[in-house]
Amino acid sequence: MARSKAFDDATVVAAARDAFWEYGFAATSLAQLQAATGLSKSSLYETYGSKRALFDRAVHSYLDVMMSPLLEPMERDGAGGADIEAFFRAFGEYFRSSAPRVATRGCLILNTATELPHLDEAAAEMIRDFRARVRGAFLNAARGALPAAEAQRHADLLTAWHVGLITTSRMDRDRAVELAGTIADEVRHRM
Repeated sequence: MARSKAFDDATVVAAARDAFWEYGFAATSLAQLQAATGLSKSSLYETYGSKRALFDRAVHSYLDVMMSPLLEPMERDGAGGADIEAFFRAFGEYFRSSAPRVATRGCLILNTATELPHLDEAAAEMIRDFRARVRGAFLNAARGALPAAEAQRHADLLTAWHVGLITTSRMDRDRAVELAGTIADEVRHRM
């Protein structure tokens, strides 16, 4: 008779997500995953198959828990400049209110982009899809506030600002808080 699992899958995936977010895919060891999740090596492999499969689950968790709530308001019909402003203000608040170690982790997806030599085409596609989703959300909301040609240009600019903000957060949390406010103010002024 097979034993039932004595752990909550969502809790394990969230713990793995945080480990990958902290250390990156390549640098996260099996020992770190075991420590983070509380599972043995055999339980991790039996349940998730491989480190890469667990990473894929962790990325989906990150998108569902961390990014979708921020992007969905900009993706809805009728979105506009206020939704873009709220996106950047939410990042500023996250950087300000999170513990320093958490606030300087950056973005799991963008961090993964720096590891592409260690990953496969599926990971590269995931990163491209994420970038397209972020740009698409900015474009949708910008279309609610600007003429079409300007909306395209602003979507590119906002995407670059987002990447720059995340990069800044890894180096200087306080500066990232200020920068998030500056970007939000600029969005309010332009849109």
